[in-house]
Amino acid sequence: MTDSIPTGFAPWRPSSPFMEHLAELGALYKRDADCVLALRVGHAHTNMHSIAHGGLLATLADSALGHTIAEQGQASVVTVQMSVEYLNPVKPGDWLEAHVHIDKQGRRLIYATCLLQVEGRVMLKASAVFAVRAAPAPASDG
Repeated sequence: MTDSIPTGFAPWRPSSPFMEHLAELGALYKRDADCVLALRVGHAHTNMHSIAHGGLLATLADSALGHTIAEQGQASVVTVQMSVEYLNPVKPGDWLEAHVHIDKQGRRLIYATCLLQVEGRVMLKASAVFAVRAAPAPASDG
């Protein structure tokens, strides 16, 4: 296990109270070049089976989806539907990255996919639909 942070990532400060609370369990990071969110999975992120808690993984995917849509799609959004497929266990020490792709952007709905990956291996796949909200500036981080 390594505690090092890969090159290009810097600490990410979420704006929502819930995500700020999650960040207290372990720092969240962002690579601006491609809007990838990440974290080093620690013991505080695990369930009774000593693997990352499914709720943590779903929360990271939801936040990465909303944040990426706000930045790349220039829209303020809220999640209206999300489906999650847990494909592989995530272990303490893993560097977990959230990669988002906007599949379709309309005026009222945005469809996107998030892959949580460890060393290029897909651990979770989330597909979601977001509703566009009226707001003074694009924003969302879960």
